[in-house]
Amino acid sequence: MELSITQVPLWLSLSFIVSFVTVPVFLIAQAAKAACSQGSIKDGDKIAKRIILFYWVFLAIVGLVSLSGYYMENVLPPRIMVFTIIPLFLFYMIYVSRSTWFKLIFKHIRLEQLIFIHIFRFVGVFFFLIYIYDAIPLEFALAGGIGDLVAATLVFPVIAALRMKRSYAKLLVWIWNIIGLLDIISVLATALILTHKAIPINEVGVQQITTFPFSWIPAFAPATIVFLHILVFRKLKE
Repeated sequence: MELSITQVPLWLSLSFIVSFVTVPVFLIAQAAKAACSQGSIKDGDKIAKRIILFYWVFLAIVGLVSLSGYYMENVLPPRIMVFTIIPLFLFYMIYVSRSTWFKLIFKHIRLEQLIFIHIFRFVGVFFFLIYIYDAIPLEFALAGGIGDLVAATLVFPVIAALRMKRSYAKLLVWIWNIIGLLDIISVLATALILTHKAIPINEVGVQQITTFPFSWIPAFAPATIVFLHILVFRKLKE
């Protein structure tokens, strides 16, 4: 069986792998650990380690499946959406959000800590790097790259406003959260539209984003980002 590996240079794939298995995973784990500390919750270290282990196992499974080429076929709905995005989101909503340990963490985590996790969206720069090597369409690179970089960059002024207790801080969070959520929705919509156009004329479309290691982007990011935005909305309503 021929392995389904992305067509970009090895250095780009390796830099993406290192970035993806460390930055977003550790940001989420560290936020959970900090919330445990703030709430005097025992086993903060263990919870953080379990979070890291879960994501590493998840990414390893996605990586192995993507290497087989199973996600690459141009079909609607895309296989990677059916077998990774939707299940992961349901896992967050049905299991994680209802778990006792998560409820305790969410109670004590600060709004700015939740927002800070989104700096991992600077990995959106890889959309442009992948496009440079003609691996994805320009429309998809722009939809994925610009929105993520804007959302990640705005994290800093939003957190600064919260920490300085500005009168407009909460409004700024609302605006940022809506922008960030609309971004990820637009990326998914763009991927579906481009796939729909590619199928009848047998073009590649966004298939390269389902090859290893870049399959981690659709497998992990949409469900996780939407869930994090939902949590920010919940915090704002408290």
